[in-house]
Amino acid sequence: MSSLKTIVTRSSGKRKIILPNYKELLSFEKPNKKLTKSIKNQAGRNAQGKITVRHHGGDSKRKYREIDFKRNKYDIVATVKTIEYDPNRTAFISLICYADGTKNYILAPQGIKVGDKVIASDLTDVKLGNAMRIKNIPDGTFVHNVELVPGQGGKMARSAGTQAQILGKDETGKYVIVKLSSGEMRKVPNDAFASIGSVSNQEHNITCVGKAGTNRHLGIKPTVRGSAMNPCDHPHGGGEGRQGVGRPGPLDPWGKRRMGVRTRNKHKPSTALIVRRRVK
Repeated sequence: MSSLKTIVTRSSGKRKIILPNYKELLSFEKPNKKLTKSIKNQAGRNAQGKITVRHHGGDSKRKYREIDFKRNKYDIVATVKTIEYDPNRTAFISLICYADGTKNYILAPQGIKVGDKVIASDLTDVKLGNAMRIKNIPDGTFVHNVELVPGQGGKMARSAGTQAQILGKDETGKYVIVKLSSGEMRKVPNDAFASIGSVSNQEHNITCVGKAGTNRHLGIKPTVRGSAMNPCDHPHGGGEGRQGVGRPGPLDPWGKRRMGVRTRNKHKPSTALIVRRRVK
């Protein structure tokens, strides 16, 4: 059953809006004050005030929810209290309360419900929301919030609808091979933690904001096409009417190749842990 909704058309801007049906998916509770903090809008600028990330800025005020990516309260059962919207990420989050009274936010797995019990342990049941060492998870299981370095906190499979699949141990027995949503296969240390299930809000990729104003509220500023500029402003600029870029391939404003070129550092140490690159 789809959890998306369309808006009744009363203007051109709302004609194509497709959004999640939050009334069915979320529990409308105010964020936990002790687990939120204020963040300053950097608008894509560095400490010197220079723009280092283009097309950022002007978003709505928001508070950051501190997410427990480490899941390092071991062998203590926690109860899911809420499933909430997080303005800082595409996935939903859940407020869990441990038996000792501690509260934390975690990434909400797809299908989790208020009242469910979750636990983090070296070895536990393969149940939605539980976290355990990746060497103890059966082959073929879908996981998320996967650590790259044990104890560092989850780094992979954290956005809406993503997941990683356990394929089995490698020949040395020191690593577990996982397959990511992109198709990439890589090795993860045995002692790294991962959470069972895939990340919530799986239909995020087919939502449609409908109008430019919504993107401005999200902090996304308009982007001008290079072909619409003058030659002095962009390598694609100039010419009469619409025409191609006039180069072997697309370039960025500074003349570097943009599409079809690998940008990963060849000398990055973790490259040795990649079994197969992602599918193009």
